Amino acid sequence: MLINSKRRLVAVIAVLSTLSLLAGTATFLHSLNMLRQEVENTFHSRAALIGTFVTLHRDQVAVMRNLLVDNYRAPAVRADLPQRLRERPEYRVWELEDTQGQLAGRLSGNAALPLSEAQLLEVQAALTLDAQMRPALEFHEAVVWLYYLSASGFIYMAPDSPLGNFHFTPELYRRDYWRESAPALNPQRRMILDGPYQDAAGQGWIFTFAQPVYAGERFLGVVALDLRLDTLQQLVVLGEAAGETMLVSENAHLVARPGGFEPGTHLRPPLGDRPVDWHADEQGNHWLSAPVVADELWAVHRLEPHTLLWAAVRESAPTWLLILMLGLLCLFAWRLMGALAQMTRMTHVDPLTQTLNRRGFYEKAGVALALAARKRLVPAVLLMDIDHFKTINDSYGHAVGDSVLKQLGGHLCKACRPFDLVCRWGGEEFVIVLLLDAPAQARQSAERMREAAQRTRIQPGDRPVTLSGGLVLLGEGESLDQAIKRADQWLYSAKANGRNHIEHDPGL
Repeated sequence: MLINSKRRLVAVIAVLSTLSLLAGTATFLHSLNMLRQEVENTFHSRAALIGTFVTLHRDQVAVMRNLLVDNYRAPAVRADLPQRLRERPEYRVWELEDTQGQLAGRLSGNAALPLSEAQLLEVQAALTLDAQMRPALEFHEAVVWLYYLSASGFIYMAPDSPLGNFHFTPELYRRDYWRESAPALNPQRRMILDGPYQDAAGQGWIFTFAQPVYAGERFLGVVALDLRLDTLQQLVVLGEAAGETMLVSENAHLVARPGGFEPGTHLRPPLGDRPVDWHADEQGNHWLSAPVVADELWAVHRLEPHTLLWAAVRESAPTWLLILMLGLLCLFAWRLMGALAQMTRMTHVDPLTQTLNRRGFYEKAGVALALAARKRLVPAVLLMDIDHFKTINDSYGHAVGDSVLKQLGGHLCKACRPFDLVCRWGGEEFVIVLLLDAPAQARQSAERMREAAQRTRIQPGDRPVTLSGGLVLLGEGESLDQAIKRADQWLYSAKANGRNHIEHDPGL
């Protein structure tokens, strides 16, 4: 029964283990898929938000360009404009004096005075940008500077800044956005993105949108908008997703990244045609990408190797914890079953000979006799006793006697068949129940068991032992105890008749 229970437990543990592994794997794969989808959704949301943010400010720059071009076509220069230009030799520039405080910014330059009619028209057109500059500066904290830099040698910049802090300088024409806006490098007249770089007026790291301005075919200059870099830094961390979202410009400059970075860092991620496509680089990183400004600015998302796997493991950790607990319970049940089996064995098996004790014998005898009745087998009872065992103990000591009993028990267990029973009946006596196909097999089987037992040797000296026995067939309606008593009578007869043989019922 214990063996069957153990087998059932093994089957249950196997089924539970398989189901647990399947459930854990399914949970892990589901978490992996959900996290991957979460990364894609978060990245697309970030890219869309960044795109909207960038488009808004690009549109502001475009509107400034259109406004300036429209006002450049004014029929005449205001009469008071030339008189408002005041030289500031200490800074080697001139500035536009504003006595009414109506300007949002400050205009300064170093073009030779007096300015030509065309230059004055351009200055006048630049001043009309206030209509766009004021609301942009008031409502968009991310905007640092709005300005128009003219090829004629002046700049109009808002918000107003003292000349001591900032004024026109030819160094402005060395900025990347100016060089890349020039007709030779930008015949398409597209908007230029530049940065990040350190603001010359001390506003930190900024990013510039610059739009070339033309009057017909004549290149006038650029209108530009400077954004705080930290605003873009905030946009790339909105929402939660494994990995990191970054902004990369067309020249592979890293523009924004969570936690900041060293300006001037180059990053060349694999860029795909579709924002839902994942691409791997040589280091095994996985990338998503989406254009923010076509061919100029990309939002990219990087997942380092195993990041998503570890995130899925953490996400599915409760399931794996339950599986671990179930595994520990199964292990505990297995250990408990093993301990129960050991206890059962200890209460049913003789510890010296490893044969059954009387309790184990009677428990298993019922099963064996039921099997014999069902299979129509013939039960035979053999009772054997070691000849002169007391002499062995007296001559060699009880340790040698125990060794003899231990050897004998081992030989009997090896010689019996799986459905036979071997029991240490008491002292040096052993009862063996043999299930036979026919009564004629009884004497041969009993003798085989006696010969196996007599392989036992007395050490030292390698002396063999002999056994005497009594053999009976279990009669119909006869109890096992009655059969053992009859076998015991034949055992005494064998001892009385010279020992070292088996005596039995006359019919055998």
